[in-house]
Amino acid sequence: MWYPRPERIVVLLSLLAIVVGFGLLVGGANLLVDGACRLAARFGMPERVAGLTVVAIGTSLPELVVSITSAAAGHADMAFGNVVGSCLANLLLILGLSAVIAPVALSRGTIRFEIPVGVAACALLALLANTGGEVTQLEGVVLLVAFAAFLVRTTQMGLREGADEKDAGPEADGAEAPAKKPSVAVALWLVVVGAVMLKVGADLVVDNATLVASAAGISERVIGITVVALGTCLPELVTSVVAALRGNSDIAVGNVTGSNIANLLLVMGGPALVSSIPYDAAYNLDLALVAVFSLALVGFAYVGRRHEMSRVNGVIFVVLYAAYIAASVLR
Repeated sequence: MWYPRPERIVVLLSLLAIVVGFGLLVGGANLLVDGACRLAARFGMPERVAGLTVVAIGTSLPELVVSITSAAAGHADMAFGNVVGSCLANLLLILGLSAVIAPVALSRGTIRFEIPVGVAACALLALLANTGGEVTQLEGVVLLVAFAAFLVRTTQMGLREGADEKDAGPEADGAEAPAKKPSVAVALWLVVVGAVMLKVGADLVVDNATLVASAAGISERVIGITVVALGTCLPELVTSVVAALRGNSDIAVGNVTGSNIANLLLVMGGPALVSSIPYDAAYNLDLALVAVFSLALVGFAYVGRRHEMSRVNGVIFVVLYAAYIAASVLR
């Protein structure tokens, strides 16, 4: 009778643990975002502002927790791979699938503000990482300050738009009874439980992905770009695909562009505070691709129907993502 070798059993158990970890990451992110949005509503934060800030950060939390855990455990290469892999998965796979489901609207704000900020974030991270071959704690502070500036500017823009919408429809005031404000205690409980799930899920993913990579002779870089990146971008995938199915394609674009900015600035700045992160120059190509494909979105806005990413554009992005993954594994 044939019995599997102990090494195979260990690998299979590790793969199962990775799946469980991904489930905890997605569930934890959903709970934390839900709790944070409840807090925002409780204290009168406009819904648009909450979406551009709280949700963008919330859907990037799996990447943030995994990257910090990787850096603390001495697996910095996986942290970089996680970030660039997630950014490309967001742009090519998630936004591509969203466009395949329904053409995606590209707003003026996305074209004139969010995409340029995303490209600038790529340039800033590449500049800091290539000076000295690592991202130091001081450079981590620079990235976090840049992200804070983005949040402030986004909040200002959202509050201005919210005020304009309120001024445009004063006749609606009093038309309906005000909604009951969410409970602060429930919101805080969701945030705490979500944070705990994220931490446990991140530990399972990082520890077991490293074990599988070692057993299979695969580099941490490839594991980070593929398995870990795809797993941690599941919240963005679910959010964007559901938004596209409901006809809210603008949410899909905002979710992707906002999450990428959070990945490049927050998710890399946070781990750098824990420990300086060594940088492999091979990631220069990946960062350049993130910038190039971000700019391609601007091109889509002026090709075919104005300010729209078509289904054909979506298919092109998905095919490019498949080619990128194949090239990453082979090189």
